[in-house]
Order: sequence, then C-alpha cells, then structure tokens
Amino acid sequence: MFLNIYRKLALAAYSRYGVIRKKNSRKAMEHKRNIGYNLDYAPGSIPVSEISDQLTNAGILSTDTVFVRISLSAGLAFEGGVQAFLKALMDYFTPNGTLVMSSYTFNKSPILFLADNPFFDSKTTTDQLSLVNELFRRTPGVLRSIHPTHSVCAFGKNAKWIVADHHKSEYCYSPNSPFARLYELGAKEISIGVYPTSISFHYIEQFVPKHIPGYQDLDTPIMCRLKINDEEIRKPFKDTDGFAYYRSNYDVFIGTKAQPQKHFFGQNLDFYTLDLPDQLNAMKILVEQKQYWHTEPSKLKNFIFKKIIKPMILKAFFNKKDGILYPVKEPAK
Repeated sequence: MFLNIYRKLALAAYSRYGVIRKKNSRKAMEHKRNIGYNLDYAPGSIPVSEISDQLTNAGILSTDTVFVRISLSAGLAFEGGVQAFLKALMDYFTPNGTLVMSSYTFNKSPILFLADNPFFDSKTTTDQLSLVNELFRRTPGVLRSIHPTHSVCAFGKNAKWIVADHHKSEYCYSPNSPFARLYELGAKEISIGVYPTSISFHYIEQFVPKHIPGYQDLDTPIMCRLKINDEEIRKPFKDTDGFAYYRSNYDVFIGTKAQPQKHFFGQNLDFYTLDLPDQLNAMKILVEQKQYWHTEPSKLKNFIFKKIIKPMILKAFFNKKDGILYPVKEPAK
C-alpha cells in the first residue's frame, strides 16, 4: 500500500515536471517558428531535381555519408511528396554514398518510456518522432541498428557496418555505435526545414567534464527487452538523464566550425549542412575555453529535479538490483 501511495506521489511530481517540460518545449517550438524553422511549406512546390543540384552546390558529394533530419512539411514540399523525396535522396547516394536517419522509439521521456518495459524489434518497432524517418525505415534496402530508444537506419555503401553493433554496449554513443562510426567516416549532417540541432550535442558528452551543463547518462543502466537474432533477450542500457532544465546558447558556435552553413531548396525551404568531425572538434575547443552551448537558468529548479524528483521516479518505477534498474511494470502479454 505504501508503495502504491509513493508511486502516485512520484507520478504527481513527475507530472508537474512533465508540465514544465512540455511548456518549455512549446516555447522552444514557438521560438523556432518565429525565427524561421519548422514552417509549413506549399506541398509539391519544389522539383525533386533540386535535391541533387542543391546538395552538389552545398558541397555534399554522392560518395559522402550523411545524417539527415527533415520535417514532414519539408518532405511534402517536394513534387511527389515524402516518398519521391526519399527516392531522389537515395538515388543521389547510390552506389557509393550512405544515407542515415534516426529511428527513435520513445514517445515521451525515455526514462518513463523504458519504465513501461517495452519490447524492441528492429523489424517492427516504429519510429515515434518523424513520419519521414518511419517511411525511410520501411523502404526496401534500409537497415536498422538494435537499440531500445535511439536506433538509427541506414542505406547505402556503409550501412551494414554503421548499424551492426549498436547493441553491444550499454552506452548509446559507444565506439560500437552508429554515431561513433559516422564520425569515423567523416560524415556530414543535413537539417532540412528544421532547427539545425546536431547529434554532436549528445555525442560530445563523453569527452567533457561532468560538471558542465548538459544531458549526460544516468549512472545506473536500465534493463531492456530486445530481439536479437530472432531471440528475445534482456540487456542493460544507459539512458540520458533528462532531470534537468537547460537553456540553449548556440550563439557560441558563430564563427566556428560548429556553425552550420545555410542553403536553400526552392525559394524558402532552408537546409543546413555541417561536417560532423569538424563540429565535434570545434565544440571541444569551446569547452577548453569554458564556452558552453547550454546554460543553467535556475540552480534551484535543477536541484529539485536532480535531488528530489529523479530519486522519486527511479524508486517508484524501477527496482535496483546488482547495479541495474529493472522496470517494476510487467511486460505486456
């Protein structure tokens, strides 16, 4: 009985925390739209032939490995819609390039998502963050990495190697991960119609001191259920510790190689490109100079998140045993 009451209190605390997160997310989205990102574009207004022309003009070669993020509205802006866009993009990188997109599975806080004890199957588990990415995942020839929250999909020359070993470490951004292999390949990143965030914002966390502002991993891994080689297994994975509130300060990138370059499809669909290894190295230099892309607007709020809400949530929804968090919730039958 006490545990049920405790879980209700934890849920109430987390719900309040969730309200704050959603409010901040709405503010962030409104800000992005106000400065020209995540806009609605006229469907079918851009010829698909522009994809190869403008990528070439932007210095993206057909032999490159690229990580792409795109909004649904931007995908629909091309003649033939999302599927025509994906076909033209895949044709551009065939046969010597590689196209990579995220295929993230969580539809809420990753920690609360894993508390539901979900089952990950690379062949059937859907992407929850982007319809464009989900259509890419379902396209013949596309391969997917095995990871309970942050899987990626890849197509092309290096696809098999990129996705092969994601599940072999508990760390999402480990040397075996697709993310690490993108940097090893000297990959580029393209953001189309969306704010040019980057996988570097999380990937760099393993190279910086823990005291600097940023969303680093939980100290304790969470036991997850996955299908590997047609067999269900249980394996612990580290998850991002999101119990914090930071404000972005991307102005520190201006004038450095961490700053993305702006280009256009059509008259007003912007896309941004950057070199991932160059960006990572530039961010490391910024850290040495004590210039950070996150700031902590409220130390009191973060103290409450980290020292009160986080322990309540972890205790309410997980059992800790031998250094691993096990979801209290039983798997769905």
